[in-house]
Amino acid sequence: MENYLNEQAIRESTARARRGVWVFRALAVLILLVLVILCLLTKTGNARTMLLISWICLIPLGWAAIACRLLYTEPARAEEKHLAGLAEGTPETREGRITVTGDVFRIPKSVLVRKVRLETDGETLSLNLNEKLTGRMPPDGSLVRVMTVRKFITAMEVKEAAGEQAPRKAVSRAKAFGRALARVFPLAFLWTMLVPVFTGFVFNRITDTDPAHKIVLYADCEVVNAAELAEKLEEGMEGAVRMVKVHPFSYALFGSEQLKTADLYIVPDSRKGEYAEWFTAEEGVPVCDPESGRVTAGEYFLYNPAGAEPETYRLYYGAASVHLEDGLAWKAADLLLSAGKETEGNK
Repeated sequence: MENYLNEQAIRESTARARRGVWVFRALAVLILLVLVILCLLTKTGNARTMLLISWICLIPLGWAAIACRLLYTEPARAEEKHLAGLAEGTPETREGRITVTGDVFRIPKSVLVRKVRLETDGETLSLNLNEKLTGRMPPDGSLVRVMTVRKFITAMEVKEAAGEQAPRKAVSRAKAFGRALARVFPLAFLWTMLVPVFTGFVFNRITDTDPAHKIVLYADCEVVNAAELAEKLEEGMEGAVRMVKVHPFSYALFGSEQLKTADLYIVPDSRKGEYAEWFTAEEGVPVCDPESGRVTAGEYFLYNPAGAEPETYRLYYGAASVHLEDGLAWKAADLLLSAGKETEGNK
């Protein structure tokens, strides 16, 4: 009698389950490790690039972890539990002619099962067979003696083999793939949606800090290459602050409190009155003067867009800046005035 429920089968099932757990854990650790490395490598100048890289790396790794968990680890653990349960049961011996049907289904949180009919002298029994064992079954109509535990076939002896067996219908690969996709897709989709949100939050935290450790500049015009300018200013501050932030006014469109506490402002003369209470008493330093045609850092600030009436833009110090007393606001302003090119005319 061929015994399907033996120590080797149980050991192999346990090994597969443990392997599945370790592979899943390895993928989870790899996801965390990739995120940590990217965070350590992130600076103001490369934050957007590193954020994009994090999506490219973490989303596929997450898909792999989800697929491993749902399609390998959980089925392997389910089979391990299934075999362990059968090993604890009391076997029964039955004899009759066997017919392997095409009915295949999965027991919730257990193995894939194929139904088997066993015609005995007095009745026809409906038994269960692990789908993995289908290929080891004799031709339909064969006289067999089987051992069962809770209607699951655990061992079989062929007493009289029937004739040739037509190929049994295997589980459709398309259906199997469809079932697998149906299991994986919801969590994979959720992971795809969560990764940008989570990494965006994380990268925002590591590229930002409290007002005491950063310089913030708001410009009432379009800003380009802000990260490049911020990185230049950070280098020039020589560690006096952790970071520099350069934003257009539109960045704080729904949070004016951020605007009121900035360290530096670039504002056109036509709108100075709207924000005057945010500035110190010092006269603003011209950074864009249409009369003389002198433009400072025009590669970062688009002061007078095409079609607009040319006007003067000035750099002001924030009255609520926490860096007035330590002089860092003045130093940042000097760096800003020398960070960009001074040109004749706006770029």
